[in-house]
Amino acid sequence: MDLICPRCSSQHITHCNYGRRVGGVVGTVTGAISGAATATVTGAASGARIGMTAGLIAGPAGASAGAVLGAISGALGGCVLGLRLGSLVDDQLLHSVRCEDCRCHFTPCSI
Repeated sequence: MDLICPRCSSQHITHCNYGRRVGGVVGTVTGAISGAATATVTGAASGARIGMTAGLIAGPAGASAGAVLGAISGALGGCVLGLRLGSLVDDQLLHSVRCEDCRCHFTPCSI
């Protein structure tokens, strides 16, 4: 189905995806911070359980690597969730389509 601008009847239409963009960025940053914090706390707790031997082997580098890996995995998960939520916001709430000729923003009608 071709989209037509309600103002000028043009067919030069693009999807803006504002919700997806914002959701992806917020989800990535939040997931990275949460993942790094969780990995650091979990790494410290498991390091205390394993004992002094693991602490001597891994040391601060092991804790740093765990925080980095936690941040990466958290960022990935947060980005996916943020993109999904952003798509929902685009589809349900925002005027997610823009006419390239008259710059009118509108929501496509589903007939």
